[in-house]
Amino acid sequence: MFAAYIHSMRESINKRMALVLIGMALLFAVILFLIINIRPMQDGTSMIFLGQHMLGPATLAVPAAESAEVSITGSLWLFLAIFASVPLLVSLLEKGWVELTLTKGVARWKVLLGCYFSGLTLYVLTLCVAMLPAAVWLWMKTGVSCKSLLVAILIETLGFASLMALAAFAAMTRTGAALPIMIAIFMDLLSPVLANREHGLFTLISSSFWRGVITWAYRILPKPYDLVNAGTGYIQFGSVGSWYPFWTTGLFIVVVMGTTMWMLHRKNL
Repeated sequence: MFAAYIHSMRESINKRMALVLIGMALLFAVILFLIINIRPMQDGTSMIFLGQHMLGPATLAVPAAESAEVSITGSLWLFLAIFASVPLLVSLLEKGWVELTLTKGVARWKVLLGCYFSGLTLYVLTLCVAMLPAAVWLWMKTGVSCKSLLVAILIETLGFASLMALAAFAAMTRTGAALPIMIAIFMDLLSPVLANREHGLFTLISSSFWRGVITWAYRILPKPYDLVNAGTGYIQFGSVGSWYPFWTTGLFIVVVMGTTMWMLHRKNL
């Protein structure tokens, strides 16, 4: 599995996917440095500004700034990472590679997990490159720790892992990267719709039957949107309001990845 992991990471670099994500992460970090600044006030206190908007003193402003970063990356970065990471899963079934990677001496599930974890690693590393430099700088300047941001990154990664699991399942069709990418993006877009169903879909749908279907869809499917909100909530309050999105998303990943590994094992390649 480790060999498949290393091979997949090298492939992401060779195909420029990792380089593009890292480059955009560096650009994001530079933009943060340019728009976040600390200004002394006439009364001797210091205030943190996001552009021209004053966030307030450090104890309030740093969590607010980090929460804004998590909210942005929870949508934008997750979307970009899908395009960069999903092809790593699809590549193991591409013609010409499948005979080399899925040999009789290597368990197929190990190759799949190696590619899967390489995508998660790429996501985590680029998130850290994008957000941690500004957070560490604020920590050094204000004394407000960025440890909660690290926890929020891990929470975000759980949501991304669920989308990667869906993409891995769709990759078993061997129709290329388009379908797995579309399914992962669709789930990412559907997640906030299901989470906000009370104030959205339910205002349009009065049928108790369809409301029940939508509610069960929310319960069964992964919840990347809720996990991003959980990450921002942890930064601001230092605790998790509800563990429901965590264990349901984790259970979804286990079931879908288990099914995918079984399908790959049974697949006639």
